[in-house]
Amino acid sequence: MKKLLVLAAAILLLVPASAMAGMTAFTNMDELSSSEMASTTGQAGITLRASLTIVTGGYIAWGDDDGCTTTVNATNQGWLTLKSIWSTGTNLTDVTIDVCSNTAGDQWIVVGIPTMTLNQGIRAIKVGSTRDSDDSMGELQIVDLSLAAVTIHVRGH
Repeated sequence: MKKLLVLAAAILLLVPASAMAGMTAFTNMDELSSSEMASTTGQAGITLRASLTIVTGGYIAWGDDDGCTTTVNATNQGWLTLKSIWSTGTNLTDVTIDVCSNTAGDQWIVVGIPTMTLNQGIRAIKVGSTRDSDDSMGELQIVDLSLAAVTIHVRGH
């Protein structure tokens, strides 16, 4: 019991020390005056880098409970199933995400992708009355597709 109390006390004493360890990054920062701050500009947003590998198996399914009508009816239901999605060596470099707005109050998202290489696919594309049923319509593969300077604007409607 004493050993447990000593261990707990040691951990509690280390917490403040570990929290202060990150504070040394701020010691070399200089304070800016109001005029210096006013002349400072920059870009806000997020920059991402990712390398994606998906383990094959399973599926993604989307069900439409009213088919091509506006009334829910079991006989009109349909499913799109994407089965055995795979990805090897898919790389996204320096992806930026910005939220934009204008004076009219419109808002949208801009995703910028300077470089992207795709190696991915879907082994079975199925359309049927139930999830993961019926025969496959075929397969989709994107292999060694390299894109540069892709910008995607996402807006609500």
